[in-house]
Amino acid sequence: MTQAGATRTDVGTASFVHTGPGNIFVGPVPPPRKPPRRLAREELHFHMRRFVRPAAANAAYDTLARDRMVVLTGPDGSGRQTTGRVLLGELPGKEVPFELAPDIAENGHHSIDPEQIQPGNRLLLDLTAAQEAARQEMAGQLPRLWERVREQAGYLVVLLPDTDRELPHYVASQLHQLAPPDRTALLRRRLRCEGMDTRACSPVPESLATYLTARPPLRDVARLAHAVVRLRGRHRHGIHGITDMPELFAEWCEKALSTLTDPQAAVDAIVDKATKAHERAFCYATALLEGARTDTVHAAARILMTATATPADPQPLLEQNGTHHLLRTIEADRDGDRHSFAQQEVSEALCRHLWSDRPDLRSVLLDCAPQLLALPALHERERETAAGRVAELMTGTEPEGVLRQRVEGWAELDTTGSLTAATALLDRLVQHPLNGAAWRRWVYDRAGVRTLTPGLRQVLTRVCATTMATRYPRSALIRLHRLAASEPEGQEATRALLDHVRDDAQALHHLLHRLSRRLDAPDRYPSDLDLFLAVAADRSLLARTVTANGLSCWRSVFRGAEPERWRPAAAPLLGPEAAADTLRSLIGAAGRNHATLNALYLTAVEAGPPAHADRVLRLICEARSPRPPRPKEETAP
Repeated sequence: MTQAGATRTDVGTASFVHTGPGNIFVGPVPPPRKPPRRLAREELHFHMRRFVRPAAANAAYDTLARDRMVVLTGPDGSGRQTTGRVLLGELPGKEVPFELAPDIAENGHHSIDPEQIQPGNRLLLDLTAAQEAARQEMAGQLPRLWERVREQAGYLVVLLPDTDRELPHYVASQLHQLAPPDRTALLRRRLRCEGMDTRACSPVPESLATYLTARPPLRDVARLAHAVVRLRGRHRHGIHGITDMPELFAEWCEKALSTLTDPQAAVDAIVDKATKAHERAFCYATALLEGARTDTVHAAARILMTATATPADPQPLLEQNGTHHLLRTIEADRDGDRHSFAQQEVSEALCRHLWSDRPDLRSVLLDCAPQLLALPALHERERETAAGRVAELMTGTEPEGVLRQRVEGWAELDTTGSLTAATALLDRLVQHPLNGAAWRRWVYDRAGVRTLTPGLRQVLTRVCATTMATRYPRSALIRLHRLAASEPEGQEATRALLDHVRDDAQALHHLLHRLSRRLDAPDRYPSDLDLFLAVAADRSLLARTVTANGLSCWRSVFRGAEPERWRPAAAPLLGPEAAADTLRSLIGAAGRNHATLNALYLTAVEAGPPAHADRVLRLICEARSPRPPRPKEETAP
């Protein structure tokens, strides 16, 4: 189950396991890239399959279904976020939960516009990682949000930390305290979802029973399940078709627990054996690029040795130890032509050892990161995984100023490796459970700068269009809009924004609402008119611009732009197949501006036969000369 403030969750294959803040395990088979809304839907299905209900989940569902709002609280590790999403997903219908992130808005306050809430929305307001002042400010807005949710027949789940017990009287009756679910049941569910015959889990091995009795965090239970599945997969690779048995399960649990509870012991054994420079370079390269090909690991090891000015081995080339000896020295395995450790925790612990026990090598690793990530034999997912590991190490120790310098410095290099490193680092920072809101604010501030370097603009666009679009869709929309409005040339941010709203009708509504408020404002972006026309020029989005917010934008376009700019976008709305209501709405948006009405008529003449032009002309005449209301007939008293 996910924890509060969790990082990105990739789902769709068994190779991705999300276990809580900062923990993402990546297997050898990456899923294809998918639109953020589809990824959010699959994330929900992923959690629903693996969900073990806490004791209060059923009562919370009844409250949500009856009152359309529920407040969930509980200690860290109780599964508040997963429970909230699953409860929303279990409601009738197919709407995917839409997250309301309490980011600092443009006015400098934590606020949520009730106009965001549309009919039937299922909303998740996660305040577990927000500062106390922000939670208090949001608590004052709950009555208004709740009223809007009821008006729109939607649903709202509010997540609060365990410390917030004193709630306003109007939401106190909605509160449900969660407790962590049964850990043994959670382990069995995860193993069963990975294809394991859980009958082999009975009876529970003594070592496993002792570990679960100590009530470890749920994220560690998920890590244990992943480690057992990984060991099982390696065993099946060697003995094809073997059946899951209690004896084997006990063996896998023993190995997984030994590494999970004390990974440093395995690391110390490896480091003690790898005493030579080339052995340690090969060890660290294997940990950073786990699963990569042999030649790639060797190339990465040479980069590390060159960066540390390690002298060449004086032995003749044929007398030097080969890959087999190096793998045996660092206790790693080779599957075909790829290298990996028997357990994921070993590679993670080795990376932490490199970072924490050798602080003198930190700057070397960071300086080499773009070169390591640019190795041509790396697959894209392997490159992103390695970049994520480096980013995860940095976010735990480096101060904000150093992190910001690395993001900007790597982005300015504008190479494949440096852009990957910068994107992975910023990706982790915007999702940080404590500092994520501040970093999202930093992205907001930088997105409005017209003088950004091309590399940094590309990094900001990538993060907003992928991770933020999935986890914080409202925040992503605002930042993509600022990036699109501030880009001096090129259309990368604009394309990303159009892709975002094309995949998500909710996001399109928010963009039109935002443009309708800004187009007539004195401080509007100069490119807002062109941005709306770009939306209208997309045939898949055009019909959805004939709404209240869309028509407000059309009115601003008719007032502020020459007909030559908007006629190509408006032509499909004025064609012979257009409904009468659509024609009336668009003509009404033109008001009584003669030049605009004339341009609308000329567009209709070009778009269809004379009969259609006559129909548009009659509607224009009606709009310009509306009939006065018929007086009521007098009747005798």
